[in-house]
Amino acid sequence: MEWSEYVERIESAEYRYNVPGLFADPEAFSAFVDDLLEPYDATEVDRVAAIDALGFVPGAALARELDTGLVTVRKTGKLPIADEHRRSESLVDYTGVEKTLELDTRMVPDGCRVLLVDDWMETASQMTAALDLLEAAGADVTGIAVLGAEENETPLALEEEYGVHSVRPWHSLGEPKREQ
Repeated sequence: MEWSEYVERIESAEYRYNVPGLFADPEAFSAFVDDLLEPYDATEVDRVAAIDALGFVPGAALARELDTGLVTVRKTGKLPIADEHRRSESLVDYTGVEKTLELDTRMVPDGCRVLLVDDWMETASQMTAALDLLEAAGADVTGIAVLGAEENETPLALEEEYGVHSVRPWHSLGEPKREQ
């Protein structure tokens, strides 16, 4: 799908772009999934891991297309599991708020090849925390797929190590329209 078609469906919010408009359009969503899948092959991925919450939508679609399982990387307090199976990682997100992500380590067998998915990556703090969780659980992260990523030092470092497949950098959208 052409970038201009993505832009038509992604509305500007107060401080970021709102991706669910893309999910609501069946043809656009299907094209989005195809665009994210482009460099990945089902024979190279054992699981798709998706970051809470908007990453769950493309993550589930990619897992289905790749005929594999979905691992959810949750925000703190959302996993109804015993502490012995929980791994946590703190971060400061793009808004400057401290958060914690959690992973049920039983969902990632040792050596499991994982494709990590989210809707966007600005500072990469959530992506980095999720990578740390997955690797600590024994996963081999084979790639990162996002709709948009900022081109700053951290995503470039992730690109070098993991190969970030971004449909388009966020900066090409311009600054979000701030509500007055």
